[in-house]
Amino acid sequence: MIGDAIRVVTGAVGRTVDSGERWLFDRKNATYGLAAMRILIGVAILGSLAVNFTNRHYVWGPGARWLTPWLTVDEYGFPFTSVFALDDGTTAFTIKYLLLVALAVAFTIGWRTRVVTPVLMIAIASLMRLNPLGDDAGDNIVRIMLLFLCFADTSMRWSLDARRRARPDYRPLVPLPPWVGTLFHNVALVAVATQVFMIYMTSGLSKVQGSMWQEGVGLYYPLRIGQYAPWPGLNELVYTNGVFVTIGSYLTVFVQVLFPLLLLRRGTRVLALLAIFAMHVGIAVTMALPWFSLAMIAADMVFIRDDTYQAAIRWARRSRQKQPAEPSPAEPEPAEVP
Repeated sequence: MIGDAIRVVTGAVGRTVDSGERWLFDRKNATYGLAAMRILIGVAILGSLAVNFTNRHYVWGPGARWLTPWLTVDEYGFPFTSVFALDDGTTAFTIKYLLLVALAVAFTIGWRTRVVTPVLMIAIASLMRLNPLGDDAGDNIVRIMLLFLCFADTSMRWSLDARRRARPDYRPLVPLPPWVGTLFHNVALVAVATQVFMIYMTSGLSKVQGSMWQEGVGLYYPLRIGQYAPWPGLNELVYTNGVFVTIGSYLTVFVQVLFPLLLLRRGTRVLALLAIFAMHVGIAVTMALPWFSLAMIAADMVFIRDDTYQAAIRWARRSRQKQPAEPSPAEPEPAEVP
């Protein structure tokens, strides 16, 4: 009996190891999800840089010298000190800022992502270190995810790099065995997923310890903070609805704590992702944190299967084909012969 049990256990372990090896080495997984993640993170970076452009000197540039006592709180070492510096003048800072915008555009459209991604990560971290008080969770998420994306092939879909690789005369600059790139890609994907799990589970478990979330009123108080209410009337409409606050509070904790488990089956995965997306849209609208929400939605895109993306693409193509063509102008009637 013991021998049979050992054989069953070793067989199960062997099958699990084989399945894991195939997943790591056979093909690159979540190629559409990582491409969507690249695009959305790029949009989040561009949005943040755009809305702060007029105040860039006071947030990070020469006008931010009032932050001097706190600049060592979040000090970075090389290479993160190699792009933006504390002694940059207004002209030099603006030029570097615009170059950072150009890097974000190149990253978003998938141009030379193998080179652009690490440079963008260093430049973003170099900028953010100039004002540790101006960072939020969204900035931290972007920096962490950019580090992981340096090792993933985010340009395999929906990118200029993909178009370049499709040319018959394409030759890689540094030829490597296919399994090397596949391994790094899939390990980076695991790192992204693990980071998302840690964020949600830490947030959910922290909420569980608070009496407000245990009593189902956890959403009420953040919605009352004036600094995070771009539309106070909308926030009031939400937090005065007791049923919505109670259901939303408990559902938020439930989905965050159990998020990894909910992804194991398709039915619960769809519900979990819809709930998470709705939560982040709500945070963006009612708490004025659009770039944080967009960065988190970007990371969540890797949990949507490639088959789902492909089905959505096919559906979109069929929808375009079914659209009726615009009627051509009517030809004039031929004149009657007298």
